[in-house]
Amino acid sequence: MNIDCIDCKARIESFETLMTRNADLADIRLAPDKWTLKEMIAHLIDSASNNHQRFVRLQLEPVLVFPKYDAEEWKNATRIASFDYSTLVTLWKTYNALLLHLIENLNPAALNHVWRREDKDISLEALIHDYFAHMDLHRKMFEDRVEEIGAKKS
Repeated sequence: MNIDCIDCKARIESFETLMTRNADLADIRLAPDKWTLKEMIAHLIDSASNNHQRFVRLQLEPVLVFPKYDAEEWKNATRIASFDYSTLVTLWKTYNALLLHLIENLNPAALNHVWRREDKDISLEALIHDYFAHMDLHRKMFEDRVEEIGAKKS
């Protein structure tokens, strides 16, 4: 299966290193409306878990509708602040190892199966690409937040 994910494992590993290196900043909240680093990782786990379902189920059905995802509601429901940071990082990395395994072993005939959304249909293939684009976006946000925290501490 070739989903053009040659460097995905390296991207995951380097993001894990960034997460681990900044463990001491994990619970710092710069403002009420700004997520902590820990909350960002929890959001990425939410993304992995939701996409796990999509990646598997879309191989089994040609068209599916999935429940909506509201990041703020999920953040509030998880109450992640009291959870161990290193466990979150390990879970995120391990979940992504599973997703890479699923992608590498995907049934190619299912790549055009679609997730029917209110605004548009999205194919399984596009969804996989979007998953990694979303991860890259959040890596940049994570790096920016680390910088913001550093500037605030100075």
